Amino acid sequence: MKLNGRLRLIAESIPKCRILSDIGTDHAYIPIYALTHGVCEKAIAADVRSGPLLAAQKNIKRYDLENLIEARLGDGFGPIDETECDVAVIAGMGGALIRNILAGYPEKAKRCSKLLLQPNNAAEALRGWLYENGFGITSEKLVKDGRKLYCLIEAEWTGSCKKRDFFDCYIGNKLLVSNAPLLESYLKKKLAELNTIIEGRSKSDPDKERRKEYDSYIDTQVCIDIRDKLLVLLEKKWPGPGGNQAQDVERRK
Repeated sequence: MKLNGRLRLIAESIPKCRILSDIGTDHAYIPIYALTHGVCEKAIAADVRSGPLLAAQKNIKRYDLENLIEARLGDGFGPIDETECDVAVIAGMGGALIRNILAGYPEKAKRCSKLLLQPNNAAEALRGWLYENGFGITSEKLVKDGRKLYCLIEAEWTGSCKKRDFFDCYIGNKLLVSNAPLLESYLKKKLAELNTIIEGRSKSDPDKERRKEYDSYIDTQVCIDIRDKLLVLLEKKWPGPGGNQAQDVERRK
């Protein structure tokens, strides 16, 4: 089975395990890849929607894996028993939704030896929840799929809760120290996002924006602080065009 870049990064990051749970499985590509490559002994393909689950069942049958992959209908960790919590993949959805899935079944999430989480957006909400609820982020990896950049967050239960650092939550400290090949593109993308958020909020209804800020964990002033810090970081790591912006930020402090 040939996977796109986003899914291939997930599949190649799955450690050897007894049971793989793919939450929001869609077409069951990840469980099929894991079984056919000998990564896990069995897998659970779970989805809250019957349509994608039907597509998953057809693919599972196509690869003759009905005895090794169970397709289950349900929300989050709901259809997965505690004894089956080993390695879990939650991808293809927003960071706030992944956060809500983990928060809805914290004991099951804690039992997993590895969580592979790939949010489409709002990764800061997910990172913040992980830090505040005793999960450690062990690794973050970037991949480009088409014109989009995706971040894969690997996490596990440590029991050590820590206060969220807004810059870390928005950018991802593990990415900063990794010096990954896509890091510069990723940071510039985050900078553009911050500028869009800041400019958009200045023109929007305050009540509506407060709701957005609560969901993303980051209010407007914190966005400005992160943006300014990111400008300085970019100029230090990659000096060149745009450096005047970073110098202006320093002068304003």
